[in-house]
Amino acid sequence: MTASSLPAVQVSARSPLLGAGLGALLLAAGLPVVAEGGEVLVLDDGWLDDPDALTEVWPEGIGVVAVGSPAWAGVLAELAPCGWAALPLDATPGELLAGVLGAAAGLAVLPPALVPTPATPAGEEGESPLPTGDVSLTPRERDVLALLAEGLSNKRAARELGVTESTVKFHVQAVYSKLGVQSRAAAVARGIQLGLVSV
Repeated sequence: MTASSLPAVQVSARSPLLGAGLGALLLAAGLPVVAEGGEVLVLDDGWLDDPDALTEVWPEGIGVVAVGSPAWAGVLAELAPCGWAALPLDATPGELLAGVLGAAAGLAVLPPALVPTPATPAGEEGESPLPTGDVSLTPRERDVLALLAEGLSNKRAARELGVTESTVKFHVQAVYSKLGVQSRAAAVARGIQLGLVSV
């Protein structure tokens, strides 16, 4: 991949110091950093207090990478209309590069520490053990799981499937129940582990 084919990144950190550090890491990863018009937006935890304000700095149709709190995974799973990544503050240039490329490609990217593992016992962190035997999803549930893996919101998934948003929410809950999870990220991770979805 050449530098010219890498997505341009726009940093919008509320902490100027962290913004400068992120910009330097992105440049070290070989990514072009721009003041505006980027294909991927990089945020810090300063936006977590007021995620609704993101609409002012988040151009429609671009991916987003949030650096800092693990809470971003839940926020972005609901808000992000495109690809997204939630990375820790100590992310390396390589991890930032992977997050930016994943978000630009429309994927949801999480560090391994945030991906639920099959060994998680029932009741711990609200997740059930990995279902044993065959998990059977209906064709529509598989469609919904695939759209979750692409990082689509319920509203976007509903438009994509030509159904109502409440219908998508119903299918999402059915997928959660069958996979024994309680979040989008966990559903995608379980789906990948069970071979129900590929990214």
